[in-house]
Amino acid sequence: MNYYENRVMKVGKGYILDKVIGAEELFWIYDRLIKTPSWTLSRASYSEAIGLAFNGFPGLNIETKGEVYDEFLAGYFRSILFRVKNTLKKEYGFNLPSEIKRIHVGAKSSFSKTNFHTDSELKTDWTILGFLNPVWNAKDGGEFFLDKEKITYTGGRFVVFPSCVKHDGGYVINEKLSYWRIAVNIILSQPKND
Repeated sequence: MNYYENRVMKVGKGYILDKVIGAEELFWIYDRLIKTPSWTLSRASYSEAIGLAFNGFPGLNIETKGEVYDEFLAGYFRSILFRVKNTLKKEYGFNLPSEIKRIHVGAKSSFSKTNFHTDSELKTDWTILGFLNPVWNAKDGGEFFLDKEKITYTGGRFVVFPSCVKHDGGYVINEKLSYWRIAVNIILSQPKND
């Protein structure tokens, strides 16, 4: 299998694409992300958690509803979006929407707890979740749950699913871990007809 061939599988209500990003690129983007100065410490997966001390996790807002906060990273993750879209179209004849509602990156440690949530109530919105750690030990936890489906955190893996499906990033259980578990979350919506 060459670098550009993605292993794709249907799982529950979504799709898993492996090797969307190769090892060298993962090391590069992970390093770039952790050195980006505009992280906030108050991201949350559900609105009730916003503003509560120690109830969130570090987040990096890249683009929201057409407002771009980091031009370079927005362009980079758009290129990832096109890789994912082209693979799903080729393998399953499935067309993802192309309008970006939000791109953000979340970093989690053993102190970062989240609850099952949805990214959108709209059935036409889709989420692309990408695992960006170049190195990860499954014994450290951090898996992803899509509804009742458990998906192992593997660097370069992307999960695509309807944004209205409940999901949650599993806890990082290694309290001595010296690096963050990082994932990108891209929410897509259907373009509005004028």
